[in-house]
Amino acid sequence: AGWRTSPADAPALSGKACERILELASVALADGDAEQSGQLVRLVRARARNRNSAFAGTTLLAEGARRTGGEEAVAAIFRELPRTRLGGATVIFQIFQEQAQLDAQLAQTKTQIVSLDTAKSALYFSLLLPDVVQNRAMFLAAAEAVRAEHAEAPPLSEYAFSTVALTDAADAQPVHVAVWDVGTNPALFENQLYRNAAEEANGQDDDGNGLVDDLHGVVHEIGEHTHQDLLFDPGQEVLAEYAPFLRGVMDLRAGIATSDAAQRVLGLMRSASTPERLEELDINLSAVGEWAHGTHVAGILIAGLPQAQLSIFRSTWAGEARPYHHRGPTDEELAGERANVDAIAAYINAHQVRVVNASLGFSLDYIASALRHEGDTYATEAAVMERAGVVQAHRRATWERIFAACPETLFVVAAGNSNQDVLEYGDTPADIVSANLLVIGAVDRYGAWATFTNSNAERVRVFDFGVEVPSLVPDGSTVPLSGTSMASPNAANLAAKVLSVNPALTPAQVIALIEETATPIAEPFGGRIVHEADALARARALRDEASP
Repeated sequence: AGWRTSPADAPALSGKACERILELASVALADGDAEQSGQLVRLVRARARNRNSAFAGTTLLAEGARRTGGEEAVAAIFRELPRTRLGGATVIFQIFQEQAQLDAQLAQTKTQIVSLDTAKSALYFSLLLPDVVQNRAMFLAAAEAVRAEHAEAPPLSEYAFSTVALTDAADAQPVHVAVWDVGTNPALFENQLYRNAAEEANGQDDDGNGLVDDLHGVVHEIGEHTHQDLLFDPGQEVLAEYAPFLRGVMDLRAGIATSDAAQRVLGLMRSASTPERLEELDINLSAVGEWAHGTHVAGILIAGLPQAQLSIFRSTWAGEARPYHHRGPTDEELAGERANVDAIAAYINAHQVRVVNASLGFSLDYIASALRHEGDTYATEAAVMERAGVVQAHRRATWERIFAACPETLFVVAAGNSNQDVLEYGDTPADIVSANLLVIGAVDRYGAWATFTNSNAERVRVFDFGVEVPSLVPDGSTVPLSGTSMASPNAANLAAKVLSVNPALTPAQVIALIEETATPIAEPFGGRIVHEADALARARALRDEASP
């Protein structure tokens, strides 16, 4: 109670402590106590270790302000946000426009077992968001008024990211890189696609490694597949209907609700007035995301690097939303994941892959959320968390296995997009310590942490551009997408360039070089942003010093 009125007296708050306090703020507002709700939100904003949480709870503050002061009070809440945060903080007022949407969300929530997580969702959809939807015109008017004020102010200075192309670099040598994702279109990278010279496309295991037709990489898919099925194909019907919404989905995730693409998605979401329609949208939009993700990442990975030779590792479980929709993996499927990783490790070592980008990962909470749909199998939250712990431990051991098996290869992985601490929440593989592992967070075009990026002062020391990053999608078009999934290949691209001009460097040396030449991020955020020109200059200097 004392901390509510005097936040400066409170200790620094962990991510989970902030979650619990924001839940109390939701309960207070649902109970009609806007003052206490606001105090709790401001406690989090003042004392959260994760400084992205300095902008948390805007919906609660805005609804409390509406109840006590009307539109001008709401606008005052929005004015507290940095200009770059207004869009993301007000997306919710765009997304939920009709009561039927809330009813569908609530019905879907009630298909899961009772837990703190599902109870929190039920509270929000039944007791808080109905008032928000009913008064959304006021919220939108307040947001538009503040946006107009921003438009009158001097423009913000964008961060000067350092990008260097090795197109004409006489000292750059070939470097073998790989994209490890949920599917990549090899046809778009034919000129740089690595070819296993010991294998033919003949339905046989020509090189005796246990894999058939692994010409350009390794594939794992539930059901029948070959190692030439490098791109996930959701089917022409799904692509025709849902691929046009890809950019809009990513715009909304980045807090951009006013773009034409985002507005089209919002119109689609308004059509979801039943749990069944929500399921349909969830499945098909996830499928389109899987279709696009790896190709987009690969385009970033080899940009400005004609010396790169690209292999593709496709692991269907890496996306998980499709194969394990609303369920967890079985023990047999976890064994399949392990076998897939072992096959990838063998390929990496046999073909001297120097850099692997893996824009994927799983948290304990993510797994638990899926398991809560399996009420017939897990009757209690304790049972859910026990199984989630088993799955997470198995996956962590699987990742540790490949890092140890491929010591000469640098693995660059995305930190994740849940705005949480990778150690506190157990995001794997981002929470693993290994000499050949580099974890990357995302910054926006202004050089500040992206609203979604995961972080940790020890594990996520390096950041790169990850908001509206343009790259290819499988149909050959260029689409800007957002996520640490895009920041990671930007950094992996630099790592590959460094090895192209100085192949003698070890993974640990490349990591140290990138960290030491990176530029500190401005307060209140931590970490460093990669600097390509300085990193490449350092790599060349080290090479020349080592030359006889």
